[in-house]
Amino acid sequence: MMRKAAAYGTAMVVLATVANLLHAVSHVGQDVMSLEAWQWAYVIGVIFLSPVVAAALLWTPLLLAGAWLLLASMSGSFVFDLAYHFLIPGPDNVFTLQPGVWLVAFWSSSLILVAVSGLGCLVGGLGRLPALALPHLDTVYRQVRFTNGPPMIRTESHQATGPQT
Repeated sequence: MMRKAAAYGTAMVVLATVANLLHAVSHVGQDVMSLEAWQWAYVIGVIFLSPVVAAALLWTPLLLAGAWLLLASMSGSFVFDLAYHFLIPGPDNVFTLQPGVWLVAFWSSSLILVAVSGLGCLVGGLGRLPALALPHLDTVYRQVRFTNGPPMIRTESHQATGPQT
């Protein structure tokens, strides 16, 4: 399952990177290059670099850290994309853009960004689940009961390995 979580997370990062690059092209085409310095730093650090670092971590023993970083970066991307493209008035807001050849591309890529970063939050969140982060849980699940004695562990075949209660 570790490989599956890493593969899903990496695929999500590739998808998000492609969507962000396409949106960047639409920014240039629509002549909307109005980010302030802190916004550029946020876009580069949180939206572009952090997911790549997260994907790399997903293939190491630091899978859980990678999943957390993916969740954090995709959440940050989701909030930024939703806020600046749909909620906050400004030059990046799709509702206030001037007509132009790139308007449809800008609108479309803005919607895709929000959808992809939302999906990235889901993938990052699922990567945090113990069943995906701990490979030994693929074949064994534990049912611990604390009534009438010590805990009892059951395997998939439901054979008790502790005292019967």
